[in-house]
Amino acid sequence: MGVRTEPANNGSHILAVLSDALSFARTQAQTDSNGLTNASGVIFANEALVDFRRRLIAAGVDASQLQETYRDGTVNVGTYLYPADMFWLKTIELNYANSTAADYITANQVDVANIPGGRSFGWLRTNANGNAPWFDDRGDWYEIFPTPTSAHNLTQLIRIFYYLQPTEYVAVGDTIAYPEDLDYRILGWRIASNYLYSLSKTDEGIAFNLRYEERVKQLIATLSRGSQQPIQAIGLQLTGFEF
Repeated sequence: MGVRTEPANNGSHILAVLSDALSFARTQAQTDSNGLTNASGVIFANEALVDFRRRLIAAGVDASQLQETYRDGTVNVGTYLYPADMFWLKTIELNYANSTAADYITANQVDVANIPGGRSFGWLRTNANGNAPWFDDRGDWYEIFPTPTSAHNLTQLIRIFYYLQPTEYVAVGDTIAYPEDLDYRILGWRIASNYLYSLSKTDEGIAFNLRYEERVKQLIATLSRGSQQPIQAIGLQLTGFEF
């Protein structure tokens, strides 16, 4: 198999390519490239990749997925787009007073069903306390409360921590990235399971998926002891927009 050693930011690191996971899956499913083709393998691998990242997030494991970014506020504009490469939001912090890192305050999430005191969004936009800010998640954009005014700090008003969108595979020669490269066989078990499901071999598919889940739990237990890579800060110079 094509396992190779390449330099990484945190020192020497053994990396694998997708064909390694695919070869493992074929061995376990007792098939070859005529059965589990490269094209199907890429499709199954991308499903496994997304599922694995979601499980990490659900378990509270940041690993190398967590990104930190800042953006300026705009006077009288409270709605902003999320970063284009965001997979899942972790938290939004706001600093209406200044741009000092120590003074950011985590915004509580609000929606129409739990507005404090039975108030309206209109009331929150004007009257919410900058020392106890709120935000509303609206899909690919969000709104912060209170709406920034000229009396507020606007420089790097918003700090977002979010999980990075995983880069999907397009070919079997693609490198398996961190943290999947810590155990590429995790992907292999899920690929094999998906392949068996596609053949309507449900019992075998379930059995292989259980092996996948066991390996995921083992890796989560290891990663939960601490992230192996630092958060990467990204500055975004974007303006707000209104509806």
